[in-house]
Amino acid sequence: MAEFIAELEAQMKEEFQNIGTTPSQYSYENFLIYKNALSELTDHSSVYRPMLTSIASAFNSEISVLHDARTQSISQREYDRQLTHAKETAIALTERVSQLVKTVETLKYENVSLTESIESMKELVADISAQSLIVEEDVFEKTVIGDMTLEQMTNVNLLSRELGKLQLRHQDMMEVQAAQFVPRSKFEEVRGVLLKKEEKKEELQEQILDLYKKVPAVKHLTEALQGCEGMSFEEILEKAKSTVKSASANKTQLIDMYDDEDPAKEKEAEEALAYVEHLDELLRDENYAAAAHHAANSPHGFLRTMNTIEEFKGLSDVRSGASPLFLYCNILMDTVPQYSRPPEDQSLECIQAAIKESRLDCVAQWIANKHVTLSSAIANVLLCNCQCRTRCDCQSGTLALAVYRGINDHEMLIHCLTRQGALYRAIHYAKKQGMGKPEFLYLLKTLPSIDLSALLVLEEGLNIGEVLQCLKENHHDNIFIGFLRVLNESSDLKNTLLLDESPESIEWEEFIEICFELGEKEVAEELQAFTISSDAMTKAVNLVNDEEDERKGFELGEEAIRKAVESLSPRNPQTDP
Repeated sequence: MAEFIAELEAQMKEEFQNIGTTPSQYSYENFLIYKNALSELTDHSSVYRPMLTSIASAFNSEISVLHDARTQSISQREYDRQLTHAKETAIALTERVSQLVKTVETLKYENVSLTESIESMKELVADISAQSLIVEEDVFEKTVIGDMTLEQMTNVNLLSRELGKLQLRHQDMMEVQAAQFVPRSKFEEVRGVLLKKEEKKEELQEQILDLYKKVPAVKHLTEALQGCEGMSFEEILEKAKSTVKSASANKTQLIDMYDDEDPAKEKEAEEALAYVEHLDELLRDENYAAAAHHAANSPHGFLRTMNTIEEFKGLSDVRSGASPLFLYCNILMDTVPQYSRPPEDQSLECIQAAIKESRLDCVAQWIANKHVTLSSAIANVLLCNCQCRTRCDCQSGTLALAVYRGINDHEMLIHCLTRQGALYRAIHYAKKQGMGKPEFLYLLKTLPSIDLSALLVLEEGLNIGEVLQCLKENHHDNIFIGFLRVLNESSDLKNTLLLDESPESIEWEEFIEICFELGEKEVAEELQAFTISSDAMTKAVNLVNDEEDERKGFELGEEAIRKAVESLSPRNPQTDP
């Protein structure tokens, strides 16, 4: 029994230490320890069990009553504290409300006084304004210059300038009077001079009419220059050159077509000349739609030339609607089945006119119907019209691709496919045309992207060093580091480095430096490990000059590789062999 008591006391002491209390301290946990000990003592002692059971029952009931009383006491104190805090808060809020009410009353009083002050100030300003107007009217009535204000009349510099202007006007009036009015004694002399000038004017007009009949280009030039008011000398000169060139070109065409003494040819020439003159009349009347139909449907198509396009090109655009040049080009293309397909230069002008009017639908229709003569110039114009910054998905790029395919321009066709993101099609077509690594690297130089870099390395077997060198030399650092990051995340970087057969001119140290600068430490470490191991193997191979040095060389290479790996893996040397 003594041993059991000793064990029970030791157990109770250990439990007191676990909960951080002493046997004499009042806490509910201590009571639980005593309760458990009493229960074990009752179970162990069969002789005193009834007495111990009654003691334990009385102990437990008393402890429960004491614990409930203590809990209620704590709750009551907390409730009293909260109630006291609520009363203090209510008192503080009541005082704050009283202060705010007083403040509102004060503000209302001050607002009333400020309103009265503002009204009085308005009345004072109105009185001052009325007095100033009366004074200004009195001053104006007493001044000679009625259009000037009081401030202007007291400005000496302004008055001096006005005086100079009045003096110049007075001098001009005196000169006009001297020119328009002559003394009666000189009336007959002046009348004779005027009559001679009138006769000279009539002679000059007859000479001009004869000149118009002999040289119609002069008539066209004169009519074209009548609306040149407000234009600079260079613009007038350019318009005159264009008019003379157009007139002379049309006349030259007629001479080439009908330069024959045959009366039938002469009649055709007269009809053609009348046809051209009617076209000039339509252009002068700015009836551009009718003029475009007239020129495009000329007999035998003698006006379907580059000169006619230049003539419509020199016309000023109308404020609303399509330009005269586009009207002519559209009709010219619509009438191709009745005549012939325009040559390259005219086709290019028609495409440019449609692009200027944002009518790519017409361009697509002309190309589909084979109404234009395809050329690289047309494809280049369409490609330049593309405004896509990344992947091209616009109609202009698609039309350029169709033109390049039509003229068999393989390089630009691959260029367009790459811009549209069709990388596999572009590479397949390039390989079909016999292209290889140089063309692929040039394509990467002109249209760099992460996808193209990965495709060339992983699918086409290009060396990663040459691809990185191409990106670095052309300052595509974002694509450079993005390409390495993609390879590292897909666990392809190590394999591509092991399969790399780039020449020794590849600047691996600069690649590593770029990676460190851009924050890609993991990629930089992979490249650094590759370069160290590659250099070590190169030195080892160089030492192998005969069979005796072979083992020594490979041992040196393995030792260098081991040191490189250990230097690049300082994070957990115990688990990373």
